[in-house]
Amino acid sequence: MLAGFLFLVFVIALLVVVLAVLERNWRAGREALLCTLTVAAERLMPLVPAVEAFAQERGGLVGLRARTLARLLQSGWPLAEALAATGGLVSGDSLAMVRVGQESGSLAAGLRAAVRARDRDAALWGAIAGRLGYLCALVLFASGILIFMMIKITPAFQKIFQEFNTELPEVTRQLIAVSRTALSFSYLWGWLLPLLFALLVYAALRYVGWIEFDLPGTGWLVRRRDTARVLDALALAVQRNQALPEALATLARCYPRAGVRRRLRGALADVQAGADWARSLHRRGLIGEADRAVLQAAQRVGNLGWALAELADSNRRRLLYRLQALVQVLFPILVVSFGLVVFFVFAGYFLPLVRLIGGLSRMSG
Repeated sequence: MLAGFLFLVFVIALLVVVLAVLERNWRAGREALLCTLTVAAERLMPLVPAVEAFAQERGGLVGLRARTLARLLQSGWPLAEALAATGGLVSGDSLAMVRVGQESGSLAAGLRAAVRARDRDAALWGAIAGRLGYLCALVLFASGILIFMMIKITPAFQKIFQEFNTELPEVTRQLIAVSRTALSFSYLWGWLLPLLFALLVYAALRYVGWIEFDLPGTGWLVRRRDTARVLDALALAVQRNQALPEALATLARCYPRAGVRRRLRGALADVQAGADWARSLHRRGLIGEADRAVLQAAQRVGNLGWALAELADSNRRRLLYRLQALVQVLFPILVVSFGLVVFFVFAGYFLPLVRLIGGLSRMSG
């Protein structure tokens, strides 16, 4: 049983490594294509020859999709629609920035904003997903060992001490009581262990970048990320003299998260009904009260584009500080707690051996 569990852990670790290598190669190709498009747009070069040259230099799946992208662009498709139809070449967040830049008449700025967004998010979510995966793997591994010891080792200890008419140490009796209590709630293990395994798979796929969705119930924690991206898109639109309702309509149509799209649609309806756009964004939970006040003041003095960009960076920094503080506080607490559990189990199984060996020595003497 233990060997099978160890083999499963090894297979999972090997699979994660293989997926990480494949994803790093895939991500490098996507980032190179996005940078190629950005440089071509900034230098007013035709996009089709740039994408075709990239496809010739790059093999694999990225190269195949780049050829498809080149054909769509050659057929007259706008870049954002061609990227969406090709699929997988850019993330949903990056595609939203490209679409806003395209519709505001500044495709190069939208592409550059998409590149910056990818650079900012990759390291942060990789570190958090790595910590989460480590904790899940640790708990799963320890749970398998503890269950095995509860079922096989603990009854053997009790039988041996009964045969030698020796009393078990207090810590061992407490360990046995805890083991019996844990086994009596076996139905909880039936869903707890699969849940931990699902979290491990999620952390592995999020770490390598194959998925981008957030866990249910964590929206409050990462709200500032969506705020920063919405403000980035609005800053791009304002700097290119695009009307804010048009930018909100674009975001409400193409933002990758359904919950944020609903809020954007509500804010757009409020603005179209004559409400102040900053108040509408605050009312729909897309920006904070302080952000609303700053944006209204910036609009009065005529530097709204700069204020939107600065507030986007501020929200992103606050999110980074919050997540780093959470990880720095919770991770050591969880590791220390796990160490205390290990020490308790070690003492519960080691002290009886010391007592038993001492008793046998006295009997032989």
